[in-house]
Order: sequence, then structure tokens, then C-alpha cells
Amino acid sequence: MDIVEDHAVLREGLAQWLEANATGIRVVGRFGSWAEAAANLRALSDVVVLDVLLGDQVPLRAKIQAIVSAGPHVVVCSSVVDPAVMRQAMGAGALAYIPKTAPAGVVETAIRHAAQGLSYITDEVDAALEDQQSGPQLSAREHQVVSVYLGGGAGTLAETAHILGISVDGVKKHLASVRRKFQDGQEPLTRLALRDRLVTRGWLLEDPGQ
Repeated sequence: MDIVEDHAVLREGLAQWLEANATGIRVVGRFGSWAEAAANLRALSDVVVLDVLLGDQVPLRAKIQAIVSAGPHVVVCSSVVDPAVMRQAMGAGALAYIPKTAPAGVVETAIRHAAQGLSYITDEVDAALEDQQSGPQLSAREHQVVSVYLGGGAGTLAETAHILGISVDGVKKHLASVRRKFQDGQEPLTRLALRDRLVTRGWLLEDPGQ
């Protein structure tokens, strides 16, 4: 397995604990930044323990999807305990989300589950996911559109269309659909109001760079 964590003490501490106490788990890669991990995507092991805050501007969802697309499973281990971030991580394909305050044995258990392609859901994550499922749901394309248009990746309809390879009319159609799903009154949702509701429901992060 590999560890992507920008704090050397935490990275090495977890690696040493696993090697000393977790029989059968071998730490292969230790990366101090997302750039380092991204440069080695095809060489990553079967499980990657990923921190949320790595000091860059790459969205968490993009990192997880990049790793999962390359083959490994992802266990997020972070000091961020915001339910919206948990939903983002699990929605992007992570199999577990473990707070850094949890005992190392919990991380070990999550890694063993992930190695078998199994999710490890804590009570906190279970509550966060249940909260999201009770609200409006977005299609994959709708989520792509709002992530780019409202999440900091673009800024204009034309730029969003260019990034996603669709027409401006297509972007407008998907945004209109999302607005209808989150509308709760007669007043049309402004861009800021829509973004706030998407953040609240866990479809977007408060900080697009996380």
C-alpha cells in the first residue's frame, strides 16, 4: 500500500506502525505531495491512504478519481471531519474515510477492507451519506457541470462547455435542471445561492481546492 501525506511525521509514523503491527501489510510508496503521487499513478500499490489537505489546488474528487481510474483502492485519512467532505470522498470512489484522531488499528482495518475491494463505513460517514441520499440527486453529467462551473474550475458558461467538451446550451440545460432540483420557492436561485445549497448537501466542497 501507499501513503500520500504532506506531514512527514504523520506519514512516517503511520508507515512504521503498520510495518510493525499490521501483519501482511507492506508500505511501498510514501509520497509527500499530490504531485509526487500523480507522477506515479501507474506504479501505485493496491491501496492508497490519501490525506485531504495536501497544500495544492487539485480538488479532492479529482485526486480520488485519478487513483481509482489507475486501479488502486482509496482510503481517505484526514483531520477534516466535515460531513460534506466525507460525502465528496465516498462519492468519488473512496472505500473509507477515517479521521486522523482514530486509532491506527482503525486505519489498518480500513486498509484490509479496501484491499478486498470492500467499503469500511464508520458511524460518522454513514450519517453523512444518509443525509445526502435524503436530498436531491444529480446525474453524473449534472455533477460534472456544477463542479466545473461552481467549483472553481472555470467561471463562465463558455469555459465550462470547453472543459467538458459540450455546448454552451448543454451547460445551460444541465444547470437549469440542477436549479429545479434545489429550488424551494418562486425566486430563482442565484449562482451563489445554488452553490451554497450544493455545498450544504455535499455535492461541492466549501473550498474548491480541497
